[in-house]
Amino acid sequence: MTLGTFKGAIIQENFGTLPDISGGLGTDGDPLVVIKFGGNAILNENVLEQLVEDTISLIDRGVKVVLVHGGGTAVNDALSAIGKTTQKIAGLRVTDSETLSVAVKVFSEINEKLTQKFVERGAQALSFCSQSVNPLISKKMEMLDAEGNAVDLGWVGEIVDVDVTPLDRWVWAGWMPVVSPFGKDASGQLYNINADHAALAIATHLNADALIFLTDVPGVLRDVQDPSSRISHLTPKQAQVCLEEGTISGGMLPKIKSCLVCLDKGVEKIAILNSFSPHALLNGYSAPEKYGTLLTRAG
Repeated sequence: MTLGTFKGAIIQENFGTLPDISGGLGTDGDPLVVIKFGGNAILNENVLEQLVEDTISLIDRGVKVVLVHGGGTAVNDALSAIGKTTQKIAGLRVTDSETLSVAVKVFSEINEKLTQKFVERGAQALSFCSQSVNPLISKKMEMLDAEGNAVDLGWVGEIVDVDVTPLDRWVWAGWMPVVSPFGKDASGQLYNINADHAALAIATHLNADALIFLTDVPGVLRDVQDPSSRISHLTPKQAQVCLEEGTISGGMLPKIKSCLVCLDKGVEKIAILNSFSPHALLNGYSAPEKYGTLLTRAG
C-alpha cells in the first residue's frame, strides 16, 4: 500500500464500546491535553465530524482540552482565488500585508466553524481568535540564509511567550479554548504563526500532560512512501539518531525538532497520528504506539 492509497477516504467505524483511555496518553487525575487539528483534516467534513466526536468523548471522560487548528491549505486556496502566489521559505509562508489579511480572515472562519460545531453538540467551546483574545505573544521572526544574510518573511511571527491566564481560567472552568495560529505584539500588530509552533508553545507553557498532532500521515515513517515503515515509539535520544541519519526528513523534520524542545521543557508525551484513520483521536489517545508515533521524555 502506498501513502497515497493510505490517505484515501476515511473508513467509517462504530465502537461497540469506547476504548479504555486510562493507558496510552492518559494520566491520573484530570489530564490536560493540547490537540492540534491539521488543515487538511478540517477541509474533509467526514474526518472533521469524527474528530469533533472523538474530542467530545475525551472531554466527557474528564480530559481537559485546548484545541489548536491549522488551515494552510485553505489559505493557499484563498490566495489562489485572488491570483496571489504562495511563497514559502523553509516551510514558512512569506506573509506580506495582503497575505496576512487573507490568512486572518481564513483562520477566523475556520475557528468560528470549529467552535460552532462543538457548541452545537453541547460542548463548552470558546473561540480564541481576535486581537483582544489572543494568548500568543509574538515578535517578527528573524531568519538567516545559508550565507548568513537576513531573510525577510514579512509578517511571520515567532512566539516569545504565551498568556496562559485566560487559557487556564477557561480550561479549569470546564471550557475548551479553540485557538487560531496567529499572534500579536505589544503594539497589537498581528503575525502569521506556524500552527505546529502554536500548539507546541501552548503545551509547554500550560505544562500539558500530552500534545497530539492530527496529521495526514500515519506517524513518523522510515520511508515516506511506505506507511508500514511507521516508527511506533521514539525517545529523544532515538529521535536525535534518526535526525542525524536522515531517517526523518521533509515536513516531519521541523516538527520532530520542535517536539524535542517541547519534551525537554517538560511535556511528557507527544503523539503524531493520522487524522484520516477511523476514530484517530480516541484510538490514538488510548494506544498511540499502535496508531501513530509516540514521543516520550523517558525511555
